[in-house]
Amino acid sequence: MQKAPGMTVDRKFLIVMVFICLVIGGSFAFIYLDLKANLEALRDDYATLLDQMQQLENLVESQHQNQVANLTTVQIYNQTKYSVVLIACTLPNGSGVEGSGFVYDDGGHIVTNNHVVEGAASITVAFYNGTSVHAQLTGSDIYSDLAVIKVDSLPEHSHALILGNSTQLLVGEPVYAIGNPFGLRGSMTSGIVSQMGRVLRLSDFGVPPPQGNYAIADVIQIDAAINPGNSGGPLLDSLGFVVGVTFAIETGGEVRAFVGVGYAIPSVLVKRVANAIIATGSYTHPWLGISYDANYVGGLLISSVNSTGPAATAGLLANDVITKVDEQSVTRPEDLLVYIERYKSPNDVISLDVLRGSTVLYKKLILDARP
Repeated sequence: MQKAPGMTVDRKFLIVMVFICLVIGGSFAFIYLDLKANLEALRDDYATLLDQMQQLENLVESQHQNQVANLTTVQIYNQTKYSVVLIACTLPNGSGVEGSGFVYDDGGHIVTNNHVVEGAASITVAFYNGTSVHAQLTGSDIYSDLAVIKVDSLPEHSHALILGNSTQLLVGEPVYAIGNPFGLRGSMTSGIVSQMGRVLRLSDFGVPPPQGNYAIADVIQIDAAINPGNSGGPLLDSLGFVVGVTFAIETGGEVRAFVGVGYAIPSVLVKRVANAIIATGSYTHPWLGISYDANYVGGLLISSVNSTGPAATAGLLANDVITKVDEQSVTRPEDLLVYIERYKSPNDVISLDVLRGSTVLYKKLILDARP
């Protein structure tokens, strides 16, 4: 009998086919994993987009609420009047000084101006409800004209006022001042922010050297009527938040009365100074160790350098022009002074872009405590 013909398998062909199948399978697996990764990335992008849209919706909603939540002048007065006080000081020679202040915290600390309580032998605080109590000086700072005093307890309805963010104020924004002009208790006036970021030398307000050589930076200029006795009172925004402390006015000739320009210390500085005074009894301002040309435009033109100050240590020279601080443009002297007063403290390091002739230099400077 003849055997039936058998089947012969080509092993090479089989190996090639298996290899091809593996390649095709691997390709499909790679494509699948790549598509899966892309899908996950799309899902992450989608989630991020949804989150950003939610943030945008929240921002729009908050802006809307800010627009509709603005209080009326009557509401602002009624929610703050019990926290604004009249401060009466007796000096060692027996004469008296009056000013204003406001409740800073529920521990009985009250913020006012340094020039209201400076040198006082005794301090009396009168609240809106008629309660009068003695107060003790916690500490003061001549360079910001701020002081903190303390009473043992607060009367009913008196509470800490909420500090707002003065850096967000806009020129033209409505503001309200409450105080005791000429001893007229609980007086309220209104106006607008006339300008921001003013720098006022202390010597202009009768402060003698060496303190008078320095300036108060970041001052708010307002046209709300303030007069002697308003000093130390709160400047409020349309939500009733404290955005400043009134401290000075421009006067015409010999008349010590309001002529349309008033000044307030910004709340961002009030918070730094008041918190430091409450914690340690004093506040230390940062110091560069330079004098500058107040009229120069295009940066801060250094007119002289203190030989023992931070600027000298960093290698700055007279006639150098500072054009940037920490990547922030400096187009006028106020830009640098305001930045340092708002955000910096002694021992902080700042970076400066300095123009010396036609050469740009990059300097690191360690701020010192103001001597």
